[in-house]
Amino acid sequence: MPLPDDKFSIISLRKCAHFALFAVFAIGIHAVESLVTLPIPWVRPGLTHIVTLVMLPFYGTKFILGVFLVRVFVGSALVGKLFSPGFLLALGGGTAATISMIVAWRFGKTRLSFLGISLIGAWVHNLVQVILATFIIQHLSVLVLLPFFLFLSLFTGTINGLLANKISPERT
Repeated sequence: MPLPDDKFSIISLRKCAHFALFAVFAIGIHAVESLVTLPIPWVRPGLTHIVTLVMLPFYGTKFILGVFLVRVFVGSALVGKLFSPGFLLALGGGTAATISMIVAWRFGKTRLSFLGISLIGAWVHNLVQVILATFIIQHLSVLVLLPFFLFLSLFTGTINGLLANKISPERT
């Protein structure tokens, strides 16, 4: 019979600790960002995507998606929006953005900086959110907002990409 210590190595404990730290950091950003009121309704800078960008060089897809899912579920529960339409938009847009950034990193890391990857993620996030909002509201008029949100993604993606470039030791 294996001892409990046999199941855990230092590497797996370190990985669990990193997961917890990234998740807590992302949840904190999520919570603070949801409390900040911006002059434009429904717009958030998406600063939690910086956490995803910083993880890209060091962790695999399951790890990164796991941190994202913990962040969305726990963060939404903390701010009282779990399973609300806003939660569904965050889950859908964030999942698509996270996967697109992982794919962009895997296939374009030699040609794309965090800025380029962040712009892809921001654009995909907003695209998917507007499409999901169309289904939730059940009216095509929501698509009128798509150019506006895609335009804003240029700013949010740029801010997040530049911050990730500053933070990560991988891209200096």
